[in-house]
Amino acid sequence: MALAIPTITAIQRTTLLLTALTAAALCALVSAAAALGSVVGAAVMIVNFYLLALVGRLILGSARNHGGPSVAGMLLPPVKLFFFITVIYLIVESGRINIPGFIAGVLTQFAAIFIEAWRAAARPLPEVSAARGA
Repeated sequence: MALAIPTITAIQRTTLLLTALTAAALCALVSAAAALGSVVGAAVMIVNFYLLALVGRLILGSARNHGGPSVAGMLLPPVKLFFFITVIYLIVESGRINIPGFIAGVLTQFAAIFIEAWRAAARPLPEVSAARGA
């Protein structure tokens, strides 16, 4: 059974759109600080998702070229995770960012993933023949 999978580009594009809508709504209904917090939260998630895709490609490319995963390739995801935990901690600890706004911005990435998964599932899949090249 073929699965429809959303592309990273589509998820990032939807995240940007949701971020703009969220920031505009927060600016109009709550405060400019909440809107700025949501933009910062979304930016952190967008960069994290981009680096996750990049790290995944590097690990797969390294494994393909060297006959299996390398130690450096296997250490890259936890190092990236530690980096982002540190960045988020420093942002929150600074006290300069509106925390509810930041959380709203972070959640735009998750909403975008759900929206794009739903959109991908709603698209008809191209017919695939049983024999390749036939």
